[in-house]
Amino acid sequence: MNPKQTVIGLIVAVVVVLIGMSTFSVDERQQALVLQFGNPKAVQTDAGLHFKLPWQTVTYFDKRLLLSDALPNEVITKDKKTINVDNYTRWKIIDPLLVFQVARTQVGVAARMQDVVRGKVREVLGQHTLSEIVSGGKDENLRRELMLSIRDNADKDVRSLGIKIVDVRIKHADLPPENSQKVFERMKAERQRIAKEYRSQGEEAAKEIRATADKERKILLAEAYKNSQIIRGHADAESTKIYAKAYQRDPQFYAFRRSLEAYKTSIGAGTRLVISPTSEFFRFFEQSKK
Repeated sequence: MNPKQTVIGLIVAVVVVLIGMSTFSVDERQQALVLQFGNPKAVQTDAGLHFKLPWQTVTYFDKRLLLSDALPNEVITKDKKTINVDNYTRWKIIDPLLVFQVARTQVGVAARMQDVVRGKVREVLGQHTLSEIVSGGKDENLRRELMLSIRDNADKDVRSLGIKIVDVRIKHADLPPENSQKVFERMKAERQRIAKEYRSQGEEAAKEIRATADKERKILLAEAYKNSQIIRGHADAESTKIYAKAYQRDPQFYAFRRSLEAYKTSIGAGTRLVISPTSEFFRFFEQSKK
């Protein structure tokens, strides 16, 4: 190889290297920031081949929707209960230059964003009671409104970081382990109190029912006794009237009839009577001998 060819080869190699150092490609999932000695010079968000100066460098940032799953966050509710809230955040980078200026890297801005979200979670949930957070309160949309409020408030604060928060979701809210047993005991005591109250109300209702039934029984018995006495009175009056008529028709026969009833009533099997034979009680026996 002659010197001319060597020079041409060196020139070609230098040109190739310079072209390689002066071009860079941006994927559809990325956006790039061109830096010159650590200072931002240009932002490229369009996919494709782009050019830069050979001494410039390129830092890439993700263009997709990102997911950040933070560690559980300790929150003190409005009724002074402590809960551990586990949430995740969906976000995206909208200004790579601003991200680089405030946090340098994507990891750095994610950490700062998580701090903001954690603060908003404590702020928003701290305005509600534990029951409202867990059960949703009277409003069925409360949980959704809480998450939207956290998202909107956090998004306002992170816009200065060059990012946008798309969504914040609460996966679950749990009591700290040391408080779970105490809460369980309180729930158990509350259920026992409610059960005791129900039993007391049932016993009171049972007493009222028994008292009412006893009162009605006495009224029914008194009414039945009264009716029986009236019926007996009428029967006695009727029998007396019949006896009176019978006596008026034949006094001797009536006396005889009454004596027979007296014999039947007073003299039974094995009965012994010590009475004078001339007693009036046996006068019909004396007459029957004649």
